[in-house]
Amino acid sequence: MARHQVMQLPAMIILGLIIGWTFPKLKIKDLSWGVTLLIICMASLIFWMIPRSIDMTIVYPSFNRVMHVNMLLFGWILVAVFRCIIFEVKIVFLLMVSGMLLSSGITLRVFKIVLCSSFTMEQQRENGFYLLIIGLTIFVVTIFLFFRQLSLLWKEGSKG
Repeated sequence: MARHQVMQLPAMIILGLIIGWTFPKLKIKDLSWGVTLLIICMASLIFWMIPRSIDMTIVYPSFNRVMHVNMLLFGWILVAVFRCIIFEVKIVFLLMVSGMLLSSGITLRVFKIVLCSSFTMEQQRENGFYLLIIGLTIFVVTIFLFFRQLSLLWKEGSKG
């Protein structure tokens, strides 16, 4: 379970981000399209965190490959959207991802039943712990970026 949610998903997203950065002209400039794509990305990330989807990636290798391709596209689209979308939407998106990971981690740690039939209770709790760490890390980085941007705007406003 940890291999799936803590290693495979982030690794494929990071690869998608790297691929996206290699295309500097790739930009989604329209705000409505950017928000729509972020909602679709969030929905796909939520889909791959559902216990039934996790079980299917274990049982069916082709379903696991679909997840890999989907997460590559997630990272690629994220770069294209984040290049031109307003700062507030970036912060909200990152906080939503953080919240989703934190709630998934808490759920996996607290529930006393096995949610994914392909894994043991210990694997589920371990995965919940790792998701909590990743979620907290994203939250702290997002808060840091938010206050950094606020200080830059404040300095810029006090000069003018």
